[in-house]
Amino acid sequence: MNGWMGKILRVDLTTGEFEKIPTMDYAEKYLGGRGLASRLYWEQVKTETAAFDPGNRLIFMTGPLTAAGAQGGSRMSVSGKSPMAYPEGYCYGSLGGFFPAEVKMAGWDGIVLDGRADRPLFLVVEDESVSLKDAAHLWGKTACSTEDMIKKEHGHKARFVTTGPAGENLVRTATLYASHKGTVTAGFGAVMASKNLKAIVVRGTARPAAAYPERVKELAAYTRELKNTVSLAILPKIGMTGHGHLVEALGQRHCYQCALTCSKYVYRIGRNRDMTGLRGCQSMEYYLPWIYGQNEEIKTFFDAPELANDYSIGTFELGPMIEWLWDCYQKGVYTDDELGLPLSNTGSRGFLERLLRAISFREGFGDLLAEGMVRIRNRIKPEAAALFPRSVAPIGSTDGVPPRVYITHALIYPFEPRMHPIGVHEIDYLGIPWNVYQQDPSSPGLTPEHYLEIARKWWGSEEAADQTHYRGKATAARNIQNRTYLRDSLGLCDFVYPITYSFSRFGPVGDPDLEGKIFTAITGQPASDLDGYAERIFNMQRLIRVREGHQIPEDDYPPDFNFTEKFELSIHGTAMTMPGPEARPVDATGRVLDRNRFAEMLWEYYNLRGWNRCTGLPKPETLRKLGMDDLMDAVATMSESTGAIREDKGRQR
Repeated sequence: MNGWMGKILRVDLTTGEFEKIPTMDYAEKYLGGRGLASRLYWEQVKTETAAFDPGNRLIFMTGPLTAAGAQGGSRMSVSGKSPMAYPEGYCYGSLGGFFPAEVKMAGWDGIVLDGRADRPLFLVVEDESVSLKDAAHLWGKTACSTEDMIKKEHGHKARFVTTGPAGENLVRTATLYASHKGTVTAGFGAVMASKNLKAIVVRGTARPAAAYPERVKELAAYTRELKNTVSLAILPKIGMTGHGHLVEALGQRHCYQCALTCSKYVYRIGRNRDMTGLRGCQSMEYYLPWIYGQNEEIKTFFDAPELANDYSIGTFELGPMIEWLWDCYQKGVYTDDELGLPLSNTGSRGFLERLLRAISFREGFGDLLAEGMVRIRNRIKPEAAALFPRSVAPIGSTDGVPPRVYITHALIYPFEPRMHPIGVHEIDYLGIPWNVYQQDPSSPGLTPEHYLEIARKWWGSEEAADQTHYRGKATAARNIQNRTYLRDSLGLCDFVYPITYSFSRFGPVGDPDLEGKIFTAITGQPASDLDGYAERIFNMQRLIRVREGHQIPEDDYPPDFNFTEKFELSIHGTAMTMPGPEARPVDATGRVLDRNRFAEMLWEYYNLRGWNRCTGLPKPETLRKLGMDDLMDAVATMSESTGAIREDKGRQR
C-alpha cells in the first residue's frame, strides 16, 4: 500500500477499548484527511448529538501525502461537531508541525476519539502499542506546561496534542495545541477535554511507502525551486499601524519534511535577542498594544500569542473581542467595575492576562465571553451588541477577503462552516504579487498578462480574473473549492499549495498539475482520479451541513450587508483595488453585490455541481456518477424536507 498506512485507530474512552478501522474502506472514495473524516462523521455523529456529548467524535486524519516525501506534506484534518458553530454543527480544522507526521509514522492514518472517560486520561501511541494513562498530574496545567511534562516523561522527540485550562473548562473557543506550536480552532480543545482526555502522545518508527520513490525526490526538489514567492513575514496590520520596524524575520522553522516558504517565521522583536521566537500568521496581530495607546508594551506584543496558546484560546476570536471591549469602554457602555476587567488599561499585559484568565476559568464576565461573541449578543446591553465588529462570526472572522471585492468569494464563504475559510487564500495570496507590480512595475511582481494566464489555468477562464462582472466566477469557485478540499484531504499545506506563480526559472506562472504529479508518484494512482475525489468530498460536506440545518437557498447567500452596504475599507482599514478588465487595477470603494446577478451565478454553480436547482442537493445521476449511490435515500429524504420548507416559506410570503 502506497501513501496510506492501512488502518485508523478508534478509541472508545468510555470503555477503554481500541479498534482498528481499515483505512481503504473509506479512502477508496474519500481519499483521506478532511474527506475521509467527513464520511466517518456522517456515519457516526447523529444530528441531535451535542458538541460536548460523549457521542460526538473528534477525528484526527492524515492524508496519503502526509509524511510521504512531499514538500508541504505535513498536515492533518481535525473534525467533529463544533461547540463554536451556531447552532452547534460539523466543522473542521487543519494541523501542521510534527504531530500529523508522527501519527503516520506510528503506523496509523488517523485517530478517532469516541465516548467519555470517567477520569482525566491521556492517550499514548507508540507504533502498535496503544494505552490510556492517568492524567491527574496533567489536568489543570497550561498547554505549555503540559508540553514540558510530556517531553520529560516520554522524551524530547515525542509529539503531542493537548489543550489548556480553557479546554478543561469547556470554553467554546478553546483550541488544541500541538508540537511545533501548531493549533486547531473550532473549539476542539473543549471537545477533547469534554471527553476527559488531556493529551495524545505519539512516537513512531515506520515510514509511508511511495510507488515511485525517485520521482518523489525529483518532485520535492522541483517544488523547492518552484516555491519562490512573495514573503509573508511582515503581516499587514503590524505594518499598517506603523510598527513594521519592530519585527525582524530571522528565518523559518519548518514543519516536518518541508523546506518551503510559508507564514511561520522565527522573529526578533525590537532587536532584542530575549524576544526571539517562532510565531505564525494571524496570532501575531490579535493584540497590538500601541493601537490602545500602550506604546511601551513591546514585550506584551511578543508574548501575546504564547499567552493565548498557553490558556488555549483562539486568537481569531480574541482579536475582535478585545477591540469590542475597548470600544464599549471608550463609548461609556461598560466600566472596569461593571465587568471586573481593567478595560481602562487595554493594551497592557495586565489587561490581557486578566482577560485570558477570566475566560479560561469562567470567572465573572469571562463566563459569558467563554460562550463566544455570537452567543452573547442577546445577553448583553443592546448598546454593547450594537458595537459588535462586522468581522464577528461563530468560528473565525468574516469578510477578511470581501465578496464585494472578489465576487468569487461570494460563493466560497457561504459553503463553509467556518470563517475565514482557507479557500479564499488562493485569490488573496495571488493579489500580493499583482499589487506589488501595480505599485512598482520594476520590482518582482505579477503582470496583468500573467495574472490572466493564471486565471485561465486555475480558475477556468480569463473572465474569472475580472472582478467587475459575474462571468466565470461560478466555475472559478468550483475549481478553488475542489482544490482546497483535495489539499485538506491529501495532507498538503495551504500556505504552499497551489503554487500559482513563481519567481524561479520555471515561472512566472506556476504549475497547475503539481499536486497531481505528487499524488501519482506517492500512491501510484492516476492524477485524473482527483477530480472524482474532490466532487465526492465536497458533496459529502454539503449533505452533512444540510442534514444539520443549513437552509437552501438562504444560507447559500453571503450576509445581507454585502448586497446593501457599500464597501469602504478592508479589515486593516485600507482602501482596496481589485483586478478589473484585462486584470488592470480598479478601485473597490463603493462596491456592493447585485442580488439578481448573484442568484444567476448561484444557479449556474448548482448546475456545475450537478445539483437540483430547487433543493440545492445532488441529483440522483450525480450520486450515481460519483459512486455515492448508498446516499440516495438520505438525499431523497432531505430533498423532501427542503422542498417542504421552501413551499412553507412561499406561503408565508
